[in-house]
Amino acid sequence: MDNPDIKSPEMVDESQWQAQLESLNHLVTSVLILLVIVSGTLSVYLLRQWQMARKDLAAIQPGALQIIADYNKERAPRMDAFIDKLKDYGRTHSDFVPILIRYGIVSNAPAVGGAVPGSAMPKK
Repeated sequence: MDNPDIKSPEMVDESQWQAQLESLNHLVTSVLILLVIVSGTLSVYLLRQWQMARKDLAAIQPGALQIIADYNKERAPRMDAFIDKLKDYGRTHSDFVPILIRYGIVSNAPAVGGAVPGSAMPKK
């Protein structure tokens, strides 16, 4: 059988250990400096993006406020009146109630007559 020769590790000179330690120290220092530079660059970029977004918001805000005020003043009451008319129609026409229930306009309780037949419920 083969007997493997067990070789003892060579004695490394102390100056080689010192050189490796200095090289590792230099590498860690370089990585830390690079990390500071990259994080600073990212911070400056994000600051510029925040400033531009703030300016864009300031430019858009008056128009958006006008659109919101127009909606609240004119369109919302018309939509509410339309929904009220749909509810009234559902009270007089029981076959329309499943549609109102499906879209959440009225609750599950039918307004006219007894219960809504199961065959009239729309399938999803």
